[in-house]
Amino acid sequence: MFDKLCSIYTDAHDNVGRFYDRTTNSVIRQMTIRDFCLTDRWKSVVMQLRGLVDQYGAKEAKKREDYKKMKTILPGATLSGLFELREVTSEKVNRKTGELFSVTEHVSRRTAHLLQHTGFLCIDIDLQDNQSLSDMKSVLRTLRHRPEVALLMLSCSGTGYFALIPLDYPQYHKEQFRALLREYAALGIVIDKQCGDVTRIRFASYDEHPYINPNVIPYSGIDLGSQMLAPKAAVYQPHTEPSDDLVNKVGILVEKLERHHIDITNDYADWFRVGFALANLPDPWGRNFFHRVSAICQKYNASLCDQKFNALSRPDRIGIGTFFNICAQYGITLKS
Repeated sequence: MFDKLCSIYTDAHDNVGRFYDRTTNSVIRQMTIRDFCLTDRWKSVVMQLRGLVDQYGAKEAKKREDYKKMKTILPGATLSGLFELREVTSEKVNRKTGELFSVTEHVSRRTAHLLQHTGFLCIDIDLQDNQSLSDMKSVLRTLRHRPEVALLMLSCSGTGYFALIPLDYPQYHKEQFRALLREYAALGIVIDKQCGDVTRIRFASYDEHPYINPNVIPYSGIDLGSQMLAPKAAVYQPHTEPSDDLVNKVGILVEKLERHHIDITNDYADWFRVGFALANLPDPWGRNFFHRVSAICQKYNASLCDQKFNALSRPDRIGIGTFFNICAQYGITLKS
């Protein structure tokens, strides 16, 4: 699960990938996620950083020169992707003369240079951003019950956690992150919003007892956003509307159901009918809407919901219009 390759960098400002390992006197450009995360290779440095945090407090320790210098020993990794080094030419301005000149350099850490997505989203959860929680152990208890969390480890400072979450649709990295951000906010957990950037750096750490979930279920939530359109694809049943228009209309109804907290899936038969209807939409939109509508019900279980959608057939007698009719029965229409 963790054998995917990711790119290695010196720090958050390194866009090339040139980490110099002082122990082996070699430059490291890529590693597997396993070799980067699940190792005691960085233990000595990490424990010294945490010692400074214990002594001075997180805020003051991170300002100290000895802390900053120590942290430079640790490499950073883009745990969401392996990037390709490419030649880039850009124009710059001479500050003295105002003249334009061209600069050619080699850059890898850019979204456009993504060679291969690892399939994982890495999220940061810091205690400073989660003051409403009693301690980080409460975060640990909550996330250990989340089916989509594959790995949970202490950060290098020891003041937070980072988690690896496999994505069902890594090509929609940002859209899946937005959905996760909203879902975790509902649980009272604040995630660093910068984690939606596929080029984001995660510094090496060490955890004596990392949480690993061998039965992890890839996260399938997607936040379409007000401007997001569905990919060009045919629906399973013939329909007179283009896929984009249809998906957007269903999305409007789903948002209204969520806003007014109207549960249309409490009855098992209705839940089936809703699932059958939404299965007419192109993937991943039908699955995402099924999760969102089902989540309004108190009985919602993400794992069971996903399994149910996987098992759904698409009978001719139930089209997407069934979903519109069910919503109308609860007073939810496009005009209401």
